[in-house]
Amino acid sequence: MGAFMPLDEDKQVMLYTRELKQGTTYYARFRVSKSELANNQKYLRESMKTGNFETAKIRANQRFAEINILQNNEMVIRGKSVAQGINLFIEEYEKRFKEGWDRYTKSMLRVYKKHVLNYWVPYVGNLKLSQLREQHFRDYENWRRVNWRKNPPAERTIQLEISSMKSVMTWCRQQGFYSGEPISYVYRMRHNNRRSAFSIQQYRRIVTYLRTNEWLEVGKHNNDSRIIRHRMMLREYFLFACNIGMRIGEMREIRWRDVTFAQTDAGKNYVRVRASQKTKLKSKGATERIGRATASRALQRLRQTRTDNLAPNDFVFCNPNGKQIGEFREGFNTMLKGASSYIPKNGETLDCEFDTDGVKFTPYCCRHTYITYQLRYRRHSDVYAIAENCATSISMVEQYYSDARAEDFVDKLI
Repeated sequence: MGAFMPLDEDKQVMLYTRELKQGTTYYARFRVSKSELANNQKYLRESMKTGNFETAKIRANQRFAEINILQNNEMVIRGKSVAQGINLFIEEYEKRFKEGWDRYTKSMLRVYKKHVLNYWVPYVGNLKLSQLREQHFRDYENWRRVNWRKNPPAERTIQLEISSMKSVMTWCRQQGFYSGEPISYVYRMRHNNRRSAFSIQQYRRIVTYLRTNEWLEVGKHNNDSRIIRHRMMLREYFLFACNIGMRIGEMREIRWRDVTFAQTDAGKNYVRVRASQKTKLKSKGATERIGRATASRALQRLRQTRTDNLAPNDFVFCNPNGKQIGEFREGFNTMLKGASSYIPKNGETLDCEFDTDGVKFTPYCCRHTYITYQLRYRRHSDVYAIAENCATSISMVEQYYSDARAEDFVDKLI
């Protein structure tokens, strides 16, 4: 490296040479007054990409003028790459999730790791955060359509990945890694996908399978107590979820103190469940949910068969150590595969893993099943009562959740 050659009296800009394969090249060292805008570096070194002193001098002065403008406007001079920003975001999110911060969930941590890390890093990970533009978000769909691993992405998946990356960018802006304008692009799905609900045949097949020894006889000697406990709980979870319509996050927070078994004046059993105050939509509906008799029996059986975590403050759906279970995703998939493979006495096979459009069922489909069945199979269904009990709006029920058809309401239409 050659000697420093100052370009100003204060020695804020210095030129020096380096011997590279292509020959002697001038570099510039710039003194930064606001190091927090330059990854906490007091000096920046950049190649002037020339071996001519006069050209290097002009370029260095121009670059220093740009640096001063950025500093005066509190804008990032040399920021982190997009990949670094994503990794730092996930690192902090995971730390806060483990510390039990409110609204930091296992499911969203999974989204950031599986979707943002696996796709946004290959897409624009090498760019600096300051180089990321709204156009990158607009072009993401086309890139994503041809870049996938197991299956082509659904529109809802693309929407989730774009909104999740916007959350990452918002966090980076708050941390001072990115000083550009907030990303305002909103991905609009072309098709208004209705939520999937189990058909009545699928629901009955799953319930039948859950009552067999085949569901419980697992493990090396068909008597693994831990797996049996988990599967018995998953059976009641499924029946409860399909007969009360609560969200996954709401069910995750249920404690025994929130559960009240009741009976109508006509002698019909039901269950009242107080929704957790942690739920983000608590203000949009009742704080108490009403579950059908099947939901009531499911929780009663769970209390009768369980030998642990039965105190008022214990979570209803939890591990033996008392830790709440997020969403039963893996067990839920195992249950649906088993129900699809189960052959009843009539010999009929039935796919319980996918809906008629080939979309895979998830635990959230239990909520959609409840709302759909309430509309389709109850003789005197009340959409207002259903929406209130599910803490959602009537428009959401009509637009997204209901698979009901006109012929289901013949008695009300004629």
